[in-house]
Amino acid sequence: MNKITNNRRRSSTNRTSPRQIKLRKSNYKLYKKKRSVQPVPPIFLSHTTHQQSVTPFEYEAAPVHAGPRVTEIFAPGIAPLYDIIRFPVIDWQFRWQRPQQLSEQFAQQGHRVFYVTTEIIGLRKEEASKEEVGRFVSIKNIDRNVWLVTLCAHKPLNLYKDEMSSWDIQYLKWSIEHVRDKFGISQVVSIVDLPFWTPLVTAMEQHHIVYDCMDHHAGFSTNDPAMLHQEERLLRVAGLVVTSSQHLYDWAMEHNPSTVLIRNAADISHFLKPPEQSLTELKSLKQPIIGYYGAISDWFDIRLIETVARNRPEWTFVLIGHTFGCDTTDVEKLDNVVLLGEKPYHELPIYLHRFQVALIPFMKNMLTKATNPVKLYEYLAAGKPVVSTDLPEVEAVASDMVSIADTPDKFERAIHEALQESGTEQIKRRQEFARHNNWVQRYQVLNDYITQHLFPKVSVIIVVHNKWSYTEQCLRSLLQKGHYPNLEVVVVDNASTDQTSFHLKALNNPLVKVISSPENLGFSAGNTLGCLESTGEYMILLNNDTLVPDGSWITRLLRPFHEDPQIGMTGPMSNYVGNDQALDHFIGDAVYGADVRWLHDFYKLYHEKIRYTDLLGFFCVAMKRSVWDKVGSLDPAYGIGMFEDDDYCERVRNAGYRLAIVEDAFVYHYGSATIKELRPQAYDSLWEKNKAYYEQKWNKTWRLPKGPHSLFHLADHPQEIANRIHVTGKKFALVLGDKVWDAHSKRWQKIVMGLTEDEDLYVIVYAHEYHGKPIIGTRKVGPRLYFTNRIDLFSQVTFDHVIYCGSTDVYPYLRSDHFVADSLCYHDHRLKALQSNLPDIKVFGDALVTHTVRNVMSLTRDISTV
Repeated sequence: MNKITNNRRRSSTNRTSPRQIKLRKSNYKLYKKKRSVQPVPPIFLSHTTHQQSVTPFEYEAAPVHAGPRVTEIFAPGIAPLYDIIRFPVIDWQFRWQRPQQLSEQFAQQGHRVFYVTTEIIGLRKEEASKEEVGRFVSIKNIDRNVWLVTLCAHKPLNLYKDEMSSWDIQYLKWSIEHVRDKFGISQVVSIVDLPFWTPLVTAMEQHHIVYDCMDHHAGFSTNDPAMLHQEERLLRVAGLVVTSSQHLYDWAMEHNPSTVLIRNAADISHFLKPPEQSLTELKSLKQPIIGYYGAISDWFDIRLIETVARNRPEWTFVLIGHTFGCDTTDVEKLDNVVLLGEKPYHELPIYLHRFQVALIPFMKNMLTKATNPVKLYEYLAAGKPVVSTDLPEVEAVASDMVSIADTPDKFERAIHEALQESGTEQIKRRQEFARHNNWVQRYQVLNDYITQHLFPKVSVIIVVHNKWSYTEQCLRSLLQKGHYPNLEVVVVDNASTDQTSFHLKALNNPLVKVISSPENLGFSAGNTLGCLESTGEYMILLNNDTLVPDGSWITRLLRPFHEDPQIGMTGPMSNYVGNDQALDHFIGDAVYGADVRWLHDFYKLYHEKIRYTDLLGFFCVAMKRSVWDKVGSLDPAYGIGMFEDDDYCERVRNAGYRLAIVEDAFVYHYGSATIKELRPQAYDSLWEKNKAYYEQKWNKTWRLPKGPHSLFHLADHPQEIANRIHVTGKKFALVLGDKVWDAHSKRWQKIVMGLTEDEDLYVIVYAHEYHGKPIIGTRKVGPRLYFTNRIDLFSQVTFDHVIYCGSTDVYPYLRSDHFVADSLCYHDHRLKALQSNLPDIKVFGDALVTHTVRNVMSLTRDISTV
């Protein structure tokens, strides 16, 4: 029952004592000896690899020559780790319960944990910039791999009473992005403890949501109905729902099939042995002591305690914890009931080991029916006899070790019997139970579930023949920090004759499996060999002449499979590919791949967009293993390469699957680095041979694939531009800014980005430079965003809007239904000069960019309404 309000305290678990700090440092030193915490194991180390043979196998169409050798690298190291952002119900310092216990376990296992505070800073300012919001975000390192993060919103928010506005969500989202940028967070799991956070986590990008459902929120009298509505939404969108009790599991499973049960546990070392120190306030207490610690609120049966205490004045009842929500007036009058208030977590064992009997005196209601008490495990870790009211979770997990009583008389009798206990056998049984229910074990189970549900295993197959420099660069990008956590890389060496074989044999990485073939099997047969040796639920065929930009590329390629079960294969956009996966405008180089500024805009503009297609280039293609099992291996008849991708796409579509281009995924491609080594005559001969085989096999003439998916691709005449615009039936706006687009997010750029949110509007930006690269012609930058340095090409177009955002140039041939200027993009004298040249121009001067965009768009809506 992890729930508080502003003044609500529910447990006596403050931290951290010097003893605890010393203990955690000691554990850290021991842990470092056991396990490296480097986020990514080294890629290339000088180490002789172990070799083993594999059984020869056959392809569908033709046998493969026997005798390929498999080199499987098993080196000391750890699996790649994802980061955790915890959206809590309680602050880190408030009390030490399930959220902190599990967070600490993640941190001790090498995950970085970013624990969000319940305090939220309110900027009380609309349209603050992302940079401004980031300056107010507080990040504090409080333990190894643990940071406390205080986020910013438009207004201060109370987690238990308030709802987020759109500005709150935007600022909170930017706050998280600031943290991710600062720490280079790529693979992240957001663990949500309270439904309040739902609007934020559903607005965040590139992360996985885990709902840690610890409470029956409808049972809290303080919860607003909006909280319950948000919980329903959270249950639907979570990739994994973790519940702490059977009741919560049964309930959540009806909303989300990806629901698991992970009960609470105990920090065994903390509670196992009696502490050496003692507290003076305990010395004066009369024995025997019947004790309880935790929340004393409206679900705590204070009348039960009062009744038993009056019947047994010779017993002392010690109640530890805040009493918010509970009327303790009557028990405070009893001499044998002691209310000690909340105590820090590090002191709890001192009190617990003075108890002769430990209590769980909860009322039986919907709230406690769903409760799996943490204190149960902690009591048992100390070996204490426990008496509890009739709670389903206590009955389910420890009925043979806990006395369960459903009336005051039975409760009193159970305490009496527990006081008569003698011997150590029962103590050992309780402590042994607790040892099997510890937070380390709970972390291991949760980590397994997260990997299984959120990061299904992916096998990346790379076929190589010579060109070691390309392969090395590809592997380095693939295994960079923040890469996909559940990854297997299968490298098929197709009889390389340069240094490739030597370097592959020297690999020392547990994620990489190397298969050496004594002869060049070709692209199709080589990939088939790799696929058959792979074990992933998904497979990605990746050329060695590629660079992946960051750890998100795999997640992006897998996303459509979950959204549309009919999708069989997906592919990314690229700078070099022979179909409509080709970008119309790209910024980057052959050393680093995509420019980070360009990539940032690319991800934002194309967020979660896909296009269905008939053809995917096999420089990088992802598929479900079930598709591979149904369709079969690539046709080896295509030999070294060419047309095997056309062929396989035909087969996948004929099997009833769809192909999808993931428009917000990007992979840099050098372009046919290996096959270009063929002499021109051999290349042309192979092309004609494979083309003829493809046409004969499919009884159709091969057609040149489509070019870049751009409205203005290869259009270089004004009339052709105008014709293409006309057939769309959409609105078009021309923006005249300062001709240089950079990463500083100027006002005119914000206006452009605001305009792109209108699904019915195409935006043309007249600019000479985009992130340092000259614009030549008309280039597609986003789904409906184009940049041009040739404004004359649009002389035959009648725009819906021409929007001046800094430029004072007037072009007599420009036609528009509306000429608009944003006054805040100009100094007064420049604006007056523009108005003198365009006397009918309409000027907007709203400080809020969103209002300016809304005002511009309303002009068209007003006309259409008339």
